[in-house]
Amino acid sequence: MSEHALADRFDAFVVDLDGVVYLGERAVPRSPETIRELRARGKRLLFLTNDPRSSRARYAHRLAGIGVPADESEILTSGAATAQFLTERAGLRGAPVYVVGSPAFKAEMERAGLRLVDGHGDAPSAVVVGGHERFDYDELKTAALAVRAGAELYAAGRDATFPTPEGPLPATGAILAAIETAAGRRAQVVGKPEPFVFEIARARLEPAARVAVVGDNLDSDVAGGRRAGLTTILVLTGIATESEAASAPVAPDYVVDDLGALLEPL
Repeated sequence: MSEHALADRFDAFVVDLDGVVYLGERAVPRSPETIRELRARGKRLLFLTNDPRSSRARYAHRLAGIGVPADESEILTSGAATAQFLTERAGLRGAPVYVVGSPAFKAEMERAGLRLVDGHGDAPSAVVVGGHERFDYDELKTAALAVRAGAELYAAGRDATFPTPEGPLPATGAILAAIETAAGRRAQVVGKPEPFVFEIARARLEPAARVAVVGDNLDSDVAGGRRAGLTTILVLTGIATESEAASAPVAPDYVVDDLGALLEPL
C-alpha cells in the first residue's frame, strides 16, 4: 500500500505533551483532532512527558479536558520511569531515599517500593530530583549534604525549561544544576534524553514495529529518541525552531509545523 501521509509510515507514536499536544492549559491547534484521527486509523499512542510534577491520573484528566481522552496506561511520566529505574536497575527497592519533588513525584517513588526519608534522620542511600515549584534552600542544602556524605544522585530529567504561554519556565534541569553544583557530583538522569525512558515507552507499544517519537525539544525528544534507535519527528509548536533543527548536533528525521502535519499528503 502506498504511503500518502507521514503517519502512514508508522504503527505507533511516542508523543510528547508540553509544546506538542498542549501549551499551558490550551490545546495546541489541530492536536486533539489529529490524535483522534490517528487512533481511528489504528495507530498506537503513548504520551511521554519529562515533566514529573503531576500524576499519570492528573495528566489523563488534563488531556480529557482538551478533548483527548486517554487512559493512565497510555501515559508515561519521567517520574514513573525514574521510580522503575531505581527499583529495577539501581536495586533500591526498600532503600531510604531523599526526594526533591512534588507530592505526585514522591508518591511514584513510594508506590515503587522506595522508603522516603527527610534527610535529617536516616542517611539516604540516594537523592532523587524532580522539578517542582516549591524548591527551596533547605532542599538544596539537604540534598547536597546527603550526596557529599555518599548518597547516589538521580534525576528525572535535565530539561532546563518547559514551554508555557508566558515563555519558558524552569524545569527539573534548572533545579538539578543547583544541586549538582552544591554537591560536586553529576547525576544519573533517567528521563529524556536517556534511552531507558524510551525503552519503557517502546515496550508498552509492542507489538508495533515502526515507532516514531514526536516532540518539540531537540535536546530531549530528538536526541533521546535517536539514542534509543527510534525515528524522530520535530514539531515547531514548542521550544525548537526550524533553523535550530537545521544546525542541531543530532538532527530530527522529519521537521513538521505541528501534529496535524502528520496527516497531510507528502
